[in-house]
Amino acid sequence: MKLSVLLDRIKYSDVQNYKDQEIGHVISDSREKFRNSLFIAVKGLTSDGAEFASDAVNSGAVAVIYETEITKMLPGIVYIKVENARLIQSLAAGLVYGEPSKKINLTGITGTNGKTSSAYIYRHILNNNNIKCCLLGTTEYDLGKRIFTPVRTTPDAVFLQRYFKEIADSGAKHAVMEVSSHALSLNRVENISFDAAVFTNLTQDHLDFHHTMDEYANAKSSLFSKHLKKDGLSVINADDKYSGMMKRSAAYAVRTFAEKDNLADLKVKSIEYCPAGMEIIYQYGRTTFAVRTNITGRFQAMNIAGAILCALSAGLDTEDIIRAFKRPLFIPGRMEKVYEDNFSVIIDYAHTPDALERAINTIIEFKKGKLITVFGCGGNRDQEKRPLMGDISASLSDYTIITSDNPRDEDPEEIIKAIRSGIKNGKYEAISDRLEAIKKAIGIAGDDDIVLIAGKGHENYQEIKGVKYPFSDKTSVLNLLERQNGQT
Repeated sequence: MKLSVLLDRIKYSDVQNYKDQEIGHVISDSREKFRNSLFIAVKGLTSDGAEFASDAVNSGAVAVIYETEITKMLPGIVYIKVENARLIQSLAAGLVYGEPSKKINLTGITGTNGKTSSAYIYRHILNNNNIKCCLLGTTEYDLGKRIFTPVRTTPDAVFLQRYFKEIADSGAKHAVMEVSSHALSLNRVENISFDAAVFTNLTQDHLDFHHTMDEYANAKSSLFSKHLKKDGLSVINADDKYSGMMKRSAAYAVRTFAEKDNLADLKVKSIEYCPAGMEIIYQYGRTTFAVRTNITGRFQAMNIAGAILCALSAGLDTEDIIRAFKRPLFIPGRMEKVYEDNFSVIIDYAHTPDALERAINTIIEFKKGKLITVFGCGGNRDQEKRPLMGDISASLSDYTIITSDNPRDEDPEEIIKAIRSGIKNGKYEAISDRLEAIKKAIGIAGDDDIVLIAGKGHENYQEIKGVKYPFSDKTSVLNLLERQNGQT
């Protein structure tokens, strides 16, 4: 793409050394080496990309977009000054890569909890109806011809456009992605429009970033007000207290799902648990149908409901959806049963008060013995939720073991102290070493008991003082139980 095409589409205040260069790539990291690339120097919270402009040129950039000041402009390099470099990243990268998001039927999912499960469920329905659907989410980026584990839920704007290009080039016509509140606030999905957008729920989280629930809700609602294609569909959980705000934000058609709201388009009528999973009865208009699935949890029945409405909008019918669930679905770290014998061990990513309460209440519905819950809270994050989560676990579980999660820069003992401060009743103890806490829970589990290990789910590390040490709840459980059974 010629640089002149981009200049015709963006607002800029100054251009130095102009030459209509051919641009083949866009980079936001000066260490990336691409010839004939455009470097976008974003001013971040701790550093300014403009400081690394010369490094980007040495890596192959022939043009630089910046917003503050370039101390040394190099000959032969085009420098373009704009008011906000972050705002135009997605537009610039989209143009260079051929506006790939417009070639995909794109579904975005937002909410505090349930984004990952909903994305996996929607992909499962489509893939099992011979409709190739790619995925961008917390645990996996499936780009059609390659799959890898990401470092963040929603990639930055430049990488996102590259990934859309990979998806389109793979031949896939559909993609589903989690859209975090950070991504919406930091313009990672700017100039991207979705065919459908899903709202799962909104509960306390990320207040270290958004400061208030209203600010958090406004970030989420922008997916429905600013990022839908013409006549795009908004799919909203009508049972959530923020559903009215999301409906009012929706630019076009709205469909709702619910368990409690009788006016919802798709209603969860009943849930029956069984050893193999659960059977959910749904009502859609005058049609009542049953979905049998290996995944479990009342909240998963709601996540399935949102995915069903998207699938119906994509042209499938209820029989197609029922058939898709005849094949098992596995969602890493989401109510994942990692051991089942005389007792069971479940790991779940629940790291907010609402998610922890949902996970525990789900297990209460089908448990036969005691529930032993192991959990902690992350450091350098919303501190207000720590006592809330302590109270939830201790009051609902038969026994709680409070431990360390990702303490980051904080003292694990201080985090545990804050968790304990909210406990009003219930049996609990604190073991700061997470492996020892898991070992203790397994050691005291009896016949028909369930051990819930919450907070980290799919994560394979523990972050302490800026270092990510290898640690997996699932691997820890399996290793401990193998040793317990005398295996190596």
